[in-house]
Amino acid sequence: MQRLSPCVELRFPGFERHYEVSNPKSVAYAFEPMRGVVWYTEFVDRILRAQAERRFLPVYRMCDGEFIFALGGHPEDKLPWRRLSPGRLVKRVLRRLVRGSGHRTGTNEYGYESYSAREREKTFAIFVSSLKFIADKGILALCLQNTPLAQPFIPAICDWFDLHHIPLHRQNYHHFYSIYVLLHGPDRVRLLRNRRVLVVTGLTNEKRLGIEAGLRSLGVSGVEFVSVSRSRAMLDVIDLTSIRQPVDVALIGAGVGAANILAQLEPLGTVCLDVGFALSTLADRELRWNRPYCVPDEEFDRSRVRWLK
Repeated sequence: MQRLSPCVELRFPGFERHYEVSNPKSVAYAFEPMRGVVWYTEFVDRILRAQAERRFLPVYRMCDGEFIFALGGHPEDKLPWRRLSPGRLVKRVLRRLVRGSGHRTGTNEYGYESYSAREREKTFAIFVSSLKFIADKGILALCLQNTPLAQPFIPAICDWFDLHHIPLHRQNYHHFYSIYVLLHGPDRVRLLRNRRVLVVTGLTNEKRLGIEAGLRSLGVSGVEFVSVSRSRAMLDVIDLTSIRQPVDVALIGAGVGAANILAQLEPLGTVCLDVGFALSTLADRELRWNRPYCVPDEEFDRSRVRWLK
């Protein structure tokens, strides 16, 4: 893997207020120094160009849940207890409490993906092959930055990519938050207005109605859904014959298993985005205050933000 270093300030167009309140300033790891706005603009231009040209372009997000799945656990769990701060001690205990006989990962918004110890080998093989496919065909949006959430994973996950021969380079790597900015900022109009949208998710019917209403409010021309498992999407097989085509953009919310789903959508010949939490914010706008880069500058209210500590 080419050398990554913390060299890009996380500044996005339309989200300058986020940069102002971040303390300390978040810096993303990248292959070369550049302005965050330039890096993001490259990302959006590539997506919109592929959409216009009707080319398959998968984008997969990876943060702590995906890193834990890849590594088989949190890197800090291998450290001696004495080396952990009080806060990290508490987090380590909590991780042990929720860990079952198989692998569990996810958030309260989406439930947990759960695989038995026997299924772990199969799902891991699917995960690795799917990442290789996405790395070759599209973009890996990784949360690699100098923050307490991401920093502990960086050396281990970079080594893991090398070990499994998954290429990561300037052309196929962008930052995790670029997807949130795209789906919540001014560029979402260019992505979604007058487009036929496919949503692949395991959310409830109530949330599906909310997602459709949210998309309709943004001016999409059509919405259809394909259902996947909420907890075992890495093992799902999509029936593409059920999809009314053409599709202009596919939005996927399937946790870690979104890698498996994305790898199956190539015949759609369009942009396929793992958007995860952004589907929930479409259904319930109040949830936007729970995570960074979901509320643009014109609506930003620091007193309502729940992700600042």
